[in-house]
Amino acid sequence: MRTLLCAATLLVASALNAQYNQKGSVHLSLGIAAGAHATEYEQTINILGFPFLTRSTGGAATVTVPLEFQYGLADIFSLGLYAEGGRYIDSVDTKRNSVTMAGIQPRFYLVNRERIAWMAGLQLGTTTLRIDDPEALGSPESMHRGGHFGLNTGVGFLFGETIGLQVHLRYLVNNLPLREYELAGQDVDLSQVDANLRTSGVALQTSLHVRF
Repeated sequence: MRTLLCAATLLVASALNAQYNQKGSVHLSLGIAAGAHATEYEQTINILGFPFLTRSTGGAATVTVPLEFQYGLADIFSLGLYAEGGRYIDSVDTKRNSVTMAGIQPRFYLVNRERIAWMAGLQLGTTTLRIDDPEALGSPESMHRGGHFGLNTGVGFLFGETIGLQVHLRYLVNNLPLREYELAGQDVDLSQVDANLRTSGVALQTSLHVRF
């Protein structure tokens, strides 16, 4: 009888101390994110040794599929990796634009209960953006690649012991120098061209979440 009482006490204590994230927890999530971004494009072309600068602003939207992995290093902290890809819809709505991102993601658990958590974290990584304008003269294609920095906050809910749902609001800044440019299928020499695309915006992400 004493053994049974001890076992029951341990089970109750374990249930009371259970948290959404604990040291050793593994979190996997797959979702969809939709974002809106302000853009600034700056280009300098050197002609006969004279630089000519142009600058334009606009907007863009993104629809991506994020895949995330997190590992609990402590009850209040986890560290993870993420990768996501999808569409980049610019102001002229070229049809075959694509964006991919990957990086590391530290995450803090501001509220950490058994079935619910409030989280805040950072995103540090790289972005590759390909812009394809088949309707323009020469069907130009460009590739921008650079770094990004993001802040996010969100909530997570578990429907049982393992499966749940997460909703995050993200703010992301990209700095994307021009790396490649093709015109009529031919590479263009960029030695006299310095171009950079900067974006900043917010995205709403909803993900199916699995905890082990």
